Amino acid sequence: MSVGVDTTENAGRDLKEIFDGVQVFDYPKPIALIKYIVNFLYFNDFTVLDFFAGSGTTMHAVMALNDEDGGHRQCILVTNNENNICEEVTYERNKRVITGYTKPNGEFVEGLRDNNLRYYRTAFVGRNRSPRNLRQLVNLSTDMLCIKEDLYAEQKEFCGTKTRKGLYRYFDDGNKRMLVIYREEYISELVEMIAEMNFDADGRRIMVYVFSPSEEPWRGDFEPVADRVDLCSLPNAILNVYKRVLPKRKDSVVYVNPDSANNESQSIPNSLFPEMDEEGGEA
Repeated sequence: MSVGVDTTENAGRDLKEIFDGVQVFDYPKPIALIKYIVNFLYFNDFTVLDFFAGSGTTMHAVMALNDEDGGHRQCILVTNNENNICEEVTYERNKRVITGYTKPNGEFVEGLRDNNLRYYRTAFVGRNRSPRNLRQLVNLSTDMLCIKEDLYAEQKEFCGTKTRKGLYRYFDDGNKRMLVIYREEYISELVEMIAEMNFDADGRRIMVYVFSPSEEPWRGDFEPVADRVDLCSLPNAILNVYKRVLPKRKDSVVYVNPDSANNESQSIPNSLFPEMDEEGGEA
């Protein structure tokens, strides 16, 4: 079928060349058509969303346009992954476009290397207040924060100390830094670590997200390093679900300290994550 700026037949031949001469998808959209549509916008710094990703032509076209005019367009593709199309076609096509590929005739096509590519699966998070559901939620939400900040380079160390994913995660791509904290009681130790960091080299501040039922409860705690961090509020969509699945703390354990001169009572709150029973249930 002719579309004025190319044909699906030509698009099919181009796609076969990317996949070593194998036909992996019927009737892909022509790249030229998608570039023509995207170019209706006179600026070149926006996000294109395609809910029916198919073979991934839209992303291929967006990357090609950026390569041509130096634009900063981004692209999000959505697919139901029928017949494993996401992993085997959509993702694989654009990975080859980025890294480069060899046509069946032996001609090598240079990659559009100034790009990155990731895919995520959607999943249900249990609605019950349990540590299992909470852990799953914060892990998935951290992925969403990475997308929000366009920052994916997770580091295994922070301030010379090995990171602990159950407590916090740290991301640094050389341009931006992000610290995502899951355990409130660990904040003071992290603040001390940040205070000892050498910020003279580049002065890059650290974006800090704290998973807590309150939106911005820790400004006072970060006051000693206020010139080094930017406290960020969790997006409402994440915060509201977090509150819903956050297990209620068990009653504090009250005990008498035998070494205390006045035999005074003290209370220690039970740890949130390890003490709660895990439950099922889907949202």
